[in-house]
Amino acid sequence: MKRTLLCAAALLSMTSLGSAADLPSRALAPAPIYVAPAFTWTGFYVGGNVGAAWGGRENCPLRNTFYDNVYTLDSDYLPNCNGGNKVGVIGGVQAGYNWQFGGWLFGLEGDINWLGRNNGNGYDFSRYGEPRMDRYDIIDDNDRTRPPRVTVTNHTYSWSGNGSANTLGTIRARFGFTTDRALFFVTGGAAFRDGDNSATITDTKTVITSGNSWNSVSSGWDNHENREVTTTTYTRNGNGNKVGWALGGGLEYALTPNLSTKIEYLHAQFGNGGNTYSSGLIDDCQNFFGDSKNSIDIVRVGLNYRFVSAAPAPVLARY
Repeated sequence: MKRTLLCAAALLSMTSLGSAADLPSRALAPAPIYVAPAFTWTGFYVGGNVGAAWGGRENCPLRNTFYDNVYTLDSDYLPNCNGGNKVGVIGGVQAGYNWQFGGWLFGLEGDINWLGRNNGNGYDFSRYGEPRMDRYDIIDDNDRTRPPRVTVTNHTYSWSGNGSANTLGTIRARFGFTTDRALFFVTGGAAFRDGDNSATITDTKTVITSGNSWNSVSSGWDNHENREVTTTTYTRNGNGNKVGWALGGGLEYALTPNLSTKIEYLHAQFGNGGNTYSSGLIDDCQNFFGDSKNSIDIVRVGLNYRFVSAAPAPVLARY
């Protein structure tokens, strides 16, 4: 009887094991994969910049001479004083906002910059007159004839101009396309600058007279020379505050989600201004005038900090 029960139990156990082997196995689920969110340029930012700036000016004055009751352009007055292209340091701050639409970007940016340069320039120009000879006939009761007198009038003009701009500001739109963390953009808008627009012309007139006077000792005419020097100053003062336009482009690269660096070129052009130099003298027989053409070119690098209120949540990829 005992042997019969053991055999039955062994048979039942083998049957249970065989049934369990036929059941489907349960595999473990794969771990989720998290994908970092796509980078975006959208948002507000502030930053600073530093670079080089140079200006272009063409305000070389011309001269009018009053002749026959009319001021006529003096074609002999041709000084060489074109430009004031001096390179200096520029630095400032900027702020703006970007909107990104797919791979395209539109933004608005404003900046204020300080220029460490001065557009002062000048020249010296001399014009030598033709000798004028005055002949004399009998000059006294003894029938003594005076030799001719020769007069030469020379002019030396010295000009010093100052067209410095101390502050430059712009308000511009930016438009570009992105390749992940790189942004290529063009920019354009309004530009503002301050600075003076003063200049001075100094006309040094020298009249040289070679004449003769009667020497009673030698009973003859003695030659002598007389110089008469007259200096006249012509001044021009004007407000240098100008409004113009700015156009440029550059590349910006995001180092982190918040921090980016950029390199940029910008050309700022300001309106021309006519200027007249005045001596302040009544019945002055000459005047000077000029035309100022002002521009500022900038190459600079910058660093921007973008404000991100919260980091985007990672994306869960399911397979």
